[in-house]
Order: sequence, then structure tokens, then C-alpha cells
Amino acid sequence: MCNDTSPTSENKPRNRVARWLAGRIAAVGARLFAAEDLAATQHGWQITQRRGGMGRSYRDPRFDTLRSCPRCHGSGATDGNPCIPCDATGRVSLAAPSREDQKP
Repeated sequence: MCNDTSPTSENKPRNRVARWLAGRIAAVGARLFAAEDLAATQHGWQITQRRGGMGRSYRDPRFDTLRSCPRCHGSGATDGNPCIPCDATGRVSLAAPSREDQKP
């Protein structure tokens, strides 16, 4: 009788098949999203694989530099007038990290 938690469980046939299948699915996803991944990489965006490699999430790290405007508290207006420091957007941008800072 096989114990699923035994030290050799990774060598069981069903686990090998599952790993092989997951690898094939990830490879298909890599081919499907190759153009989008390249564009995201060129823009310095973060790429997160989803759904076993068959989906992607892209995120621009510059969003980390946005904060709520301290003067208008994110409303975009003070005393009924457009907020000047945030240009009526309700958010201000902190110093953006350079691309050199983002590299691992």
C-alpha cells in the first residue's frame, strides 16, 4: 500500500503524469502569451502567471508610487475648488523608482 506522504511520493506515476501535464500546459500558455509578455517586459511591468500558466496578470510597478493627495484627501477638490497639488486627480506621485532599482 502506498502512502501519499512518503518521501518518495514525487516518483509515483500519478505525480509524474501531473507534473508532465502541468509543464505542457505552462508551455502552451508561454506560446500564447509570448507577444504580450515581451511587450510587458519591455515596459518594465510585472508578469504573474495565472490558472496554471493559461492566464496572465500584468501590472505597472509605477502604481506603487501613487498616494492619496494629503491636501484634498483624495477628493480632487478643496473648498469646492480643484486641488492644485494633485491637479484635481486626488492622487500624487512619489519619486518613481528607476528601472535599475527594479532589476533583481
